[in-house]
Amino acid sequence: MSASIVFSFFGLANGDHVKMFRSGSSIMTYHCIYETTIQCTSSVILPAMLCVYSPFNDVALPDNTMAFVSAKISIPAAVPQDLILLEGISIIAVPGNPSLDSYEHSVPDFPYPMVVRLGLVTAPARTLPDGTSKAFDVLSTDYVCDTRMTSNIWCI
Repeated sequence: MSASIVFSFFGLANGDHVKMFRSGSSIMTYHCIYETTIQCTSSVILPAMLCVYSPFNDVALPDNTMAFVSAKISIPAAVPQDLILLEGISIIAVPGNPSLDSYEHSVPDFPYPMVVRLGLVTAPARTLPDGTSKAFDVLSTDYVCDTRMTSNIWCI
């Protein structure tokens, strides 16, 4: 079970179909790995890596493919120096040719991700400069990319 899930449209690049072994096991699985980014409402863009289970004979999607993705997410404390890790639960590529200028016109205007997070509030709430919104420090543990990881982020 994962405590943090993200839903968004992502631009995918540098896809690679790779063979992986589960940690501590000889069981082999195949994944497509993509570079992507997460755009925050503050206009900050953070680097991320998306790992999607894939059949052994599958091929990676072409560069600049847009896809609607639901994924488990792990946000390291050292963002943006460390990549945000995403493990795809579902990925739906936007149809069309990503090399055409008109390709992005078929993508809905959905620039920011939605994150669902279940965790432990570890600090008192603080009021943000707008005087209304409150932010909470939320700690959660997720099993992402075959590893148990802890994320501690501010949620509004």
